[in-house]
Amino acid sequence: MIQPVSIPRDDLLDNLANLYANTLFRHSKKMKPRFGGTIEDHKIGKLGELAFDEFCKENHLPIVHSPLRRDYRKLRIQDDFIVEIFGKRRKIEVKTRSYKQDKPLFYNKAQYDEKEHYNYYVVFAEVRWYSVDLLGWIPASEIAKYPVRKDIVSPAYAIPIKDLRGMRLFVEG
Repeated sequence: MIQPVSIPRDDLLDNLANLYANTLFRHSKKMKPRFGGTIEDHKIGKLGELAFDEFCKENHLPIVHSPLRRDYRKLRIQDDFIVEIFGKRRKIEVKTRSYKQDKPLFYNKAQYDEKEHYNYYVVFAEVRWYSVDLLGWIPASEIAKYPVRKDIVSPAYAIPIKDLRGMRLFVEG
Protein backbone atom coordinates (compact mmCIF):
# COMPACT_ATOMS: atom_id res chain seq x y z
CA MET A 1 0.00 0.00 0.00
CA ILE A 2 1.33 3.42 -0.93
CA GLN A 3 1.97 6.07 1.67
CA PRO A 4 0.51 9.50 0.93
CA VAL A 5 2.74 12.52 1.32
CA SER A 6 1.16 14.96 3.78
CA ILE A 7 1.74 18.68 3.43
CA PRO A 8 0.63 20.48 6.62
CA ARG A 9 -2.21 22.97 6.25
CA ASP A 10 -1.16 26.17 7.91
CA ASP A 11 -2.26 29.79 7.64
CA LEU A 12 0.16 30.48 4.82
CA LEU A 13 -1.11 27.59 2.67
CA ASP A 14 -4.76 28.48 3.33
CA ASN A 15 -4.18 32.19 2.67
CA LEU A 16 -2.38 31.48 -0.60
CA ALA A 17 -5.19 29.13 -1.68
CA ASN A 18 -7.75 31.84 -0.84
CA LEU A 19 -5.77 34.40 -2.82
CA TYR A 20 -5.50 32.22 -5.91
CA ALA A 21 -9.13 31.05 -5.65
CA ASN A 22 -10.44 34.62 -5.30
CA THR A 23 -8.34 35.82 -8.21
CA LEU A 24 -9.39 32.92 -10.39
CA PHE A 25 -13.05 33.24 -9.45
CA ARG A 26 -13.11 36.99 -10.17
CA HIS A 27 -11.17 37.07 -13.43
CA SER A 28 -11.73 33.91 -15.39
CA LYS A 29 -15.03 32.96 -16.92
CA LYS A 30 -13.36 30.16 -18.92
CA MET A 31 -12.01 28.39 -15.85
CA LYS A 32 -15.22 27.94 -13.87
CA PRO A 33 -15.65 24.40 -12.55
CA ARG A 34 -17.59 22.15 -14.91
CA PHE A 35 -20.48 21.81 -12.48
CA GLY A 36 -20.87 25.44 -11.42
CA GLY A 37 -18.89 25.40 -8.25
CA THR A 38 -18.14 27.89 -5.58
CA ILE A 39 -15.09 29.79 -4.50
CA GLU A 40 -14.56 26.97 -1.97
CA ASP A 41 -14.32 24.48 -4.86
CA HIS A 42 -11.59 26.65 -6.41
CA LYS A 43 -9.82 26.83 -3.04
CA ILE A 44 -9.79 23.02 -2.74
CA GLY A 45 -8.19 22.78 -6.18
CA LYS A 46 -5.61 25.43 -5.35
CA LEU A 47 -4.74 23.67 -2.06
CA GLY A 48 -3.85 20.56 -4.08
CA GLU A 49 -1.72 22.55 -6.51
CA LEU A 50 0.03 24.39 -3.67
CA ALA A 51 0.73 21.10 -1.88
CA PHE A 52 2.24 19.64 -5.06
CA ASP A 53 4.29 22.83 -5.53
CA GLU A 54 5.60 22.45 -1.95
CA PHE A 55 6.38 18.74 -2.54
CA CYS A 56 8.44 19.66 -5.62
CA LYS A 57 10.36 22.35 -3.75
CA GLU A 58 11.03 20.13 -0.73
CA ASN A 59 12.35 17.40 -3.01
CA HIS A 60 14.36 19.69 -5.30
CA LEU A 61 12.27 18.88 -8.39
CA PRO A 62 12.61 21.85 -10.76
CA ILE A 63 9.25 23.37 -11.72
CA VAL A 64 9.53 24.57 -15.31
CA HIS A 65 5.92 25.84 -15.44
CA SER A 66 3.31 26.31 -12.73
CA PRO A 67 -0.44 26.92 -13.04
CA LEU A 68 -0.22 29.22 -10.01
CA ARG A 69 -0.24 32.88 -11.03
CA ARG A 70 -1.67 36.26 -10.13
CA ASP A 71 -3.61 36.97 -13.32
CA TYR A 72 -6.23 34.51 -14.57
CA ARG A 73 -7.93 36.83 -17.06
CA LYS A 74 -6.43 34.89 -19.95
CA LEU A 75 -6.71 31.14 -20.11
CA ARG A 76 -3.36 29.58 -20.88
CA ILE A 77 -3.05 26.64 -23.21
CA GLN A 78 -0.69 25.07 -20.68
CA ASP A 79 -2.31 25.23 -17.27
CA ASP A 80 -0.70 22.25 -15.59
CA PHE A 81 2.66 21.82 -13.95
CA ILE A 82 5.71 20.96 -15.98
CA VAL A 83 8.31 19.43 -13.69
CA GLU A 84 11.76 18.09 -14.46
CA ILE A 85 12.00 14.52 -13.16
CA PHE A 86 15.25 12.63 -13.70
CA GLY A 87 16.25 15.08 -16.42
CA LYS A 88 12.97 14.84 -18.37
CA ARG A 89 10.20 17.40 -18.47
CA ARG A 90 6.90 15.90 -17.37
CA LYS A 91 3.44 17.43 -17.53
CA ILE A 92 1.58 16.94 -14.24
CA GLU A 93 -2.13 17.57 -13.71
CA VAL A 94 -3.22 17.81 -10.08
CA LYS A 95 -6.74 16.60 -9.21
CA THR A 96 -7.93 17.51 -5.74
CA ARG A 97 -10.91 16.48 -3.68
CA SER A 98 -12.06 16.97 -0.12
CA TYR A 99 -11.56 14.03 2.25
CA LYS A 100 -13.55 10.91 1.31
CA GLN A 101 -12.28 7.88 3.20
CA ASP A 102 -11.77 4.79 1.03
CA LYS A 103 -13.78 6.15 -1.90
CA PRO A 104 -12.45 5.81 -5.45
CA LEU A 105 -10.85 8.76 -7.18
CA PHE A 106 -12.68 10.23 -10.14
CA TYR A 107 -11.46 11.65 -13.43
CA ASN A 108 -14.25 13.24 -15.45
CA LYS A 109 -14.82 11.27 -18.67
CA ALA A 110 -15.73 14.29 -20.81
CA GLN A 111 -12.60 16.12 -19.66
CA TYR A 112 -10.47 13.05 -20.40
CA ASP A 113 -12.05 12.58 -23.83
CA GLU A 114 -11.33 16.24 -24.72
CA LYS A 115 -7.59 15.64 -24.43
CA GLU A 116 -5.65 15.12 -27.62
CA HIS A 117 -2.72 13.32 -26.01
CA TYR A 118 -2.34 11.34 -22.81
CA ASN A 119 1.37 11.84 -22.30
CA TYR A 120 1.12 13.30 -18.80
CA TYR A 121 0.74 12.22 -15.18
CA VAL A 122 -2.19 12.83 -12.87
CA VAL A 123 -1.45 13.44 -9.20
CA PHE A 124 -4.41 12.98 -6.87
CA ALA A 125 -4.60 15.11 -3.74
CA GLU A 126 -7.04 15.07 -0.84
CA VAL A 127 -7.76 18.02 1.43
CA ARG A 128 -8.17 17.36 5.14
CA TRP A 129 -8.59 19.78 8.05
CA TYR A 130 -4.93 19.57 9.04
CA SER A 131 -3.14 18.61 5.82
CA VAL A 132 -3.26 18.19 2.09
CA ASP A 133 -2.36 14.61 1.23
CA LEU A 134 -0.76 13.79 -2.10
CA LEU A 135 -2.23 10.30 -2.48
CA GLY A 136 -0.20 9.22 -5.49
CA TRP A 137 -0.11 9.42 -9.26
CA ILE A 138 -1.01 7.54 -12.40
CA PRO A 139 -0.03 7.95 -16.06
CA ALA A 140 -2.99 9.55 -17.84
CA SER A 141 -2.79 6.88 -20.55
CA GLU A 142 -3.93 4.27 -17.99
CA ILE A 143 -7.07 6.07 -16.84
CA ALA A 144 -9.27 4.81 -19.69
CA LYS A 145 -8.87 1.20 -18.51
CA TYR A 146 -11.01 1.91 -15.43
CA PRO A 147 -14.78 1.59 -15.32
CA VAL A 148 -16.89 4.69 -15.86
CA ARG A 149 -19.31 5.51 -13.05
CA LYS A 150 -22.54 6.97 -14.40
CA ASP A 151 -24.43 7.21 -11.11
CA ILE A 152 -22.74 10.48 -10.13
CA VAL A 153 -23.12 14.11 -11.27
CA SER A 154 -21.17 13.49 -14.46
CA PRO A 155 -19.72 10.22 -15.80
CA ALA A 156 -16.18 9.68 -14.55
CA TYR A 157 -13.51 7.03 -14.49
CA ALA A 158 -13.35 5.47 -11.02
CA ILE A 159 -9.76 4.81 -10.02
CA PRO A 160 -9.06 2.83 -6.84
CA ILE A 161 -6.55 4.53 -4.57
CA LYS A 162 -4.62 1.24 -4.33
CA ASP A 163 -3.74 1.52 -8.05
CA LEU A 164 -1.82 4.76 -7.65
CA ARG A 165 1.96 4.90 -7.63
CA GLY A 166 3.66 6.48 -4.66
CA MET A 167 4.85 10.09 -4.76
CA ARG A 168 8.33 9.01 -3.71
CA LEU A 169 8.82 7.47 -7.18
CA PHE A 170 9.10 11.02 -8.52
CA VAL A 171 12.11 11.50 -6.29
CA GLU A 172 13.69 8.07 -5.87
CA GLY A 173 12.85 6.41 -9.19
